[in-house]
Amino acid sequence: MAENMYSAWLMPVAEDELMLAGIVAELAQTFGTPRFQPHLTLVEDRLCEEDDLARQLTTVAAGIAPFAADIQAVGTSDLFFRAFYARFERVGPVLELKRRAIASIAASAIESFMPHVSLAYGVEDGPLKQAAAREVEAHLTGRAVRFDRIAVVRSAQSIPVEDWTVGAVIPLG
Repeated sequence: MAENMYSAWLMPVAEDELMLAGIVAELAQTFGTPRFQPHLTLVEDRLCEEDDLARQLTTVAAGIAPFAADIQAVGTSDLFFRAFYARFERVGPVLELKRRAIASIAASAIESFMPHVSLAYGVEDGPLKQAAAREVEAHLTGRAVRFDRIAVVRSAQSIPVEDWTVGAVIPLG
């Protein structure tokens, strides 16, 4: 069943993705956690066909040009997939993309949407995590991240992070 689980990720431009991937790699080494491609999730785990989701996302992306969003803060939580993240304001193109995804794909509710790019998964709370969060926050807060495409990704909570694979890519604009 997991083979047909897909998500939709809003992807940073190459330069910003490289910068965020460096932070992901550093935190993964520090905490012994998985490495993954930095992304902002628009549509969570869906049982569907990749081509169908890509078609729907083409409609979602139509008319929205690549854009920049400022990192508001770096946060941490006890949730595995939100253990360490850069949070964005819920406004502008990112909010419009989420609204469109809800309308056309029945993605999760807007009320629960917290736009963020995870920087580490599964980091347990403690002094080292809090010190790392302060350091990363000092580096990232207020920095703009540019987004230019949506990717259809074979991923789900039931699929190991190292097995996630990017499929179709839909450019914004």
